[in-house]
Amino acid sequence: MTTESHVLGFENYPEPVEAMLDAHEWEEPLNEQRMGVVLTFATTVPYHGGSHRFYVDQLSTGHDVYLQHPGQLNNGFDYQVRVEGWNDSATVRPSHDEIYSDFAHKRAHSSEEAFEALCQAAFDIHAGKGADEVIDEYGDQFDFTEGRIPEALLRPLPWLFIEQDIRYWHGDGRDRTIGMVESLYEGVPISEIDDLQPLDEINQTELAIRNQK
Repeated sequence: MTTESHVLGFENYPEPVEAMLDAHEWEEPLNEQRMGVVLTFATTVPYHGGSHRFYVDQLSTGHDVYLQHPGQLNNGFDYQVRVEGWNDSATVRPSHDEIYSDFAHKRAHSSEEAFEALCQAAFDIHAGKGADEVIDEYGDQFDFTEGRIPEALLRPLPWLFIEQDIRYWHGDGRDRTIGMVESLYEGVPISEIDDLQPLDEINQTELAIRNQK
């Protein structure tokens, strides 16, 4: 059974967690973000408490972004990021390859300025900014006609990065995901990309740009 909870948002935690975070001087804001998520799970989910769903964001289309906890790896210490309408599966779970594929197709079918703006938005989220902030800053430049709507890629990213930070606690964490975007930004040929999701398949999803017009 899945219990639904609405207590988690980007830089918005339950009151006891806020108090614990405020009691510490954080040298690394990104570490504060991942600890905020971990402490929210620790203070909200009972021991052996089953599956919990945390709604964390919503697209302008009304589709929710939520976290499914526990995840399937690290003995349940992590979580899965899910986006309603992402695909036609039951899990609606964006994979890193699917996000990377969408970025690649947008590079091939849009202006250089639009693609660079999307990449810069991802880089800023990687550095710790929230999706609202980067969409406000770069959204006017998102002149895309292919793939999913840009916010479907950007709104899950903060949570995908935090999940990677939790899973690889003393490793490269979020750098694993942003590296794929960096390689596209630097011009890696599409022919060299492994596991590229076909554009036609992406364009059939509920969140495809052509399906939102």
